[in-house]
Formats: sequence, structure tokens, C-alpha cells
Amino acid sequence: MMIIVAYDISKDDRRDAVAKTLFSMGFTRIQRSLYLGRGGLAKARDVARRLEELIDENTDIVDIILVPDHYMAKRIRVGKGVPLGAKTTPSIRVV
Repeated sequence: MMIIVAYDISKDDRRDAVAKTLFSMGFTRIQRSLYLGRGGLAKARDVARRLEELIDENTDIVDIILVPDHYMAKRIRVGKGVPLGAKTTPSIRVV
């Protein structure tokens, strides 16, 4: 199972704290505000608890989405840009 975390956080300091927390929990940044990590419901709940302490619930939002591996295998990626944190350059990929 994969966990996707996406956020819209208004302040740089909170955004940096969330990024550091996600990295410390084994997540990889795949876009500026989009992270991917392996885990299940328990880890997703742990992520939610930890991030809830860092954000301003009145102005910020975090979405945590669980995705089964067989759905992730069917994702489509378009473009030649290197995702943040990636070690290789992706190309158009349709599975």
C-alpha cells in the first residue's frame, strides 16, 4: 500500500516543518507539495497526528490518501522533468 500526502500550507516555516517530518517518516517528495511513502492505515493515521500538530487548521490543509499497489502500478506520468528527490529522469510512461 502507498500513502500519498498532498498539502497547501500558507507559511514557509510550517511548510518546512511538514516536509522535514515527512522525510523523517520515509516519504519521498515527488512534487513540491506531494509526497509518496509506503505504509498502511496505521502509518497514515500516525502521519495525520504528527502533521496536525504542525499546521494551522484554519488556513492549511493536508490530504492523506491510501492507494493500493495495483493502482499505483497503473499511474501515468507525463513529462521529462525530474521529480524532486528522484535519482533518474522519467519519461512518458503508460502502464
